[in-house]
Amino acid sequence: MSEDDELSLIPVKWIEEYHYCPRIIYFMGVLGLSERETALMVEGREAEEAEEERESRRSTLLAKRKEKVLGRWQRLRVCSTSLGLVGVIDLVVKTESGLKVIEIKNTGARRLSSGYLYQAVAYGMLAEEALKQPLRSVIIHHLKGGETFEVDVSDALRAHVKWTVKRIRSILSKAEMPKATRVKECWGCGYLKVCKRL
Repeated sequence: MSEDDELSLIPVKWIEEYHYCPRIIYFMGVLGLSERETALMVEGREAEEAEEERESRRSTLLAKRKEKVLGRWQRLRVCSTSLGLVGVIDLVVKTESGLKVIEIKNTGARRLSSGYLYQAVAYGMLAEEALKQPLRSVIIHHLKGGETFEVDVSDALRAHVKWTVKRIRSILSKAEMPKATRVKECWGCGYLKVCKRL
């Protein structure tokens, strides 16, 4: 794939961002802004990377499950013109039942956010295409809260990922700022000051 082709692909991270608030896609993709990195963001990234490193040495999933890991790909760079996506997957494991994508999130939330789920499914679809092996499920592990969510990947989840990619492309092509969808979470957004000014 050429560099120009890859530039036309949407980063998988944007799927999570879209589900947090579609305006973030407008700020990044249309205005070319980037979120200011906070100390909390750096701390979270470092904690996630440390957990990924520990996971790379384990023979079972997340040191809790009895499911044996038959193969492992860490920091797997993937792209697909058919899906229109590009990204780096934290961790993909092969088990007897098929591929599983593992996403580590530095959060204490007790519930699984839709953005985390659809991002993980998108990574799974990319892994399935790149590795030519069937995708079984995605696992999202919340570091701070210790919650682990395993979700079987259904046709409905795959369809929603494709729908999200279309919505993101629509925001980019129309270059119009969409409505904010989750006003309660605005206080935690790195684009809040910009958003209030527009």
